[in-house]
Amino acid sequence: MKKFFNTAGANQPRLHYTVWREDGVKPILELIAQEKYFTHHAPRQSGKTTLLRELCKKLNLEGKYLAINITVESAQAARDNVLEANRVVLHALKSSLEAAGEAAPEIESYFPDKNSVELYLKKFCEKSKKPVILIIDEIDSMSGESLIALLRQLRAGYDQRPHAFPQSIILNGVRDLKDYRIYSSKEDTWLTGGSCFNIKAKSVRLGNFLLEDVRELFSQHEAEHNQKLAPGLVEKIYELTQGQPWLCNALGEQMCFELFPNEPVLNDIHLHEAKEALILSRATHIDQLYYRLEDPRIRQIVIPMLAGESVDYFPTEDLQYAIDLGLLHPTSKILQIANHLYKEILPREMTYVSQRTIPEDPHWYENPDKSLNYQKLMDEFVQFWREHGHKEFYDREITPHVLFMAWLQRLVNGGGTIHREYALGRKRLDILVEFAGQKFVSEIKLYKGPKTLDEGLNQICE
Repeated sequence: MKKFFNTAGANQPRLHYTVWREDGVKPILELIAQEKYFTHHAPRQSGKTTLLRELCKKLNLEGKYLAINITVESAQAARDNVLEANRVVLHALKSSLEAAGEAAPEIESYFPDKNSVELYLKKFCEKSKKPVILIIDEIDSMSGESLIALLRQLRAGYDQRPHAFPQSIILNGVRDLKDYRIYSSKEDTWLTGGSCFNIKAKSVRLGNFLLEDVRELFSQHEAEHNQKLAPGLVEKIYELTQGQPWLCNALGEQMCFELFPNEPVLNDIHLHEAKEALILSRATHIDQLYYRLEDPRIRQIVIPMLAGESVDYFPTEDLQYAIDLGLLHPTSKILQIANHLYKEILPREMTYVSQRTIPEDPHWYENPDKSLNYQKLMDEFVQFWREHGHKEFYDREITPHVLFMAWLQRLVNGGGTIHREYALGRKRLDILVEFAGQKFVSEIKLYKGPKTLDEGLNQICE
């Protein structure tokens, strides 16, 4: 069976194109050698589970360590029931050890003890001929007393490593453990993850694919299916996605399998159609972006971005939350959305209902030669604004921006492309419309006196 792009769950190398990410593995190996306990985190569908599973296999093949990988997602329902959460973790440990060919201790005698995970790990590690590396996946699915108890049990055994406790423990999740806020019903207070697990050395954040990784991903497809990508197309995929692994795979799936499986060479037109199909698919990954707009912590960041406003202050934890979710670019000097696809997805979702209420006739804004009559399109928008400008979308400040984007999107769906550029402090939203080889630039600004027009004209010329 030929391999394909993966858009759901962890990669299975026998089924999916798989990229070995040396840049992500190196810092983990260094911390393991130093016998550290640490957090490994990245936004959802970034490849963190895949990377750690492959690393686990690599370590076991090399033979120096015994690496075991468990997931504690099933403990999510336990919440404050520590004994139930411990039971789930013990079952996961036993299953993982047996899958690795190890003689796992029986777990029944450990159940009544609230420190059963600590005791079980101590028992096994004492008998193990190799230092144990423990990977705990989906750690942030746990909460309340059960999470507090697990972290404290791991902390209690730390000083006994590597002979009577794992040499290294890797906690894998979406967020850095230090940013967790955990409610303790026993103490009736909020605790931070760092205070419960204060032996954590540092955090490792898995980044996106590098350009070389995206090249490798699509070269595997070319070799497997004998379908080529036009020169420069991989670079455009990288520019659109900034290497976000799920987006790269999802664009590949749409372009190479769903839409154009029989095209011998894929080009810019195919990529554009794949991008549109992906946005309209409302896949879970994209739906999660839409859902985030309902969160006040996210909305307070995105709305000023669309308006280009400057903001003097965001709560640090809210900003870090948006970065950890993958919504904001983690290394940019200015606050901006993580990639061009997200930049397009977010405002289109905000304008979705308005788009559906605007009549779409792809002929009235075309000239006889099929070029775009942009002046007519703008004049009609003025009339549309007079009729609908009283509406409010999320925030009054961005209503004109949202309505204008809805207007353009619905009409230019007849064959054009819209590019948006926005970020905090830019003082405007830039829009580039491409239609039948033509390009039109518009800037949306809130009128704040006579200087506004001059500023806008100068900014267009930048």
